[in-house]
Amino acid sequence: EDRLKQYNAELEFQNKELEQFAYIASHDLQEPLRKIQTFSGMLQNNLDDPAAVDLFVGKIKSSAQRMTDLIKSVLNYSKLSQSIIGFEDVDLNELLENIKIDFELLISEKNATIIQDKLPVIKGIPLQLSQLFSNLIGNSLKFAVKDPEIRISCRTVSYQSILKFPNLHIGVEYFELTFSDNGIGFDKKYAGPIFDMFQRLHDKQSYSGTGIGLALCKRIVENHHGFISASSEIGEGATFKIYLPA
Repeated sequence: EDRLKQYNAELEFQNKELEQFAYIASHDLQEPLRKIQTFSGMLQNNLDDPAAVDLFVGKIKSSAQRMTDLIKSVLNYSKLSQSIIGFEDVDLNELLENIKIDFELLISEKNATIIQDKLPVIKGIPLQLSQLFSNLIGNSLKFAVKDPEIRISCRTVSYQSILKFPNLHIGVEYFELTFSDNGIGFDKKYAGPIFDMFQRLHDKQSYSGTGIGLALCKRIVENHHGFISASSEIGEGATFKIYLPA
């Protein structure tokens, strides 16, 4: 019976790993690929302009390199069990800059503004933290009516000030990362269920997506011994708070 329980637990873990792997492959690689396709079209339309050719070729090479880096990271991730993946120093400022480059076209198309504090260096798994930021920023861009404004702030909080959250470590300081936007928001009654797998609050015709992104955000934060919460009102934007050990 104990062996069966252990087998079931391992099988459940592997299924979750497969879900995350599939999501990375289908979601995270889309933006660099989209940029390559867009800039290839722009290049084709400006072959007689040497300056434009240099610009778009540079953009295509940069996007291709980003895609190569993501594929390598995904392959490395797939070879390792979560239990033996080593945490390393991750500069969240550098990570955020890479995400902004990935979303460069969408940010420009939507006339979006990203306002950010100076972010800390934390111990973490770079690929997963990149997914976390990418999902939250991608959602803010997706669920904006016009001129998205995304604010990313950070402060240090004590354990005593966040006792209401489960599974946090006693006596540990935490970074509180706040992602807020001016998008369409959602009914506050969904603040908890929004993190459930395949939970969608908006119809597929109006907004694309699988309903997996925020569930993975929750799992990533929990993998880093933290907690994530959401708050919103319909038409008033959304705010996500992430607590990670400092």
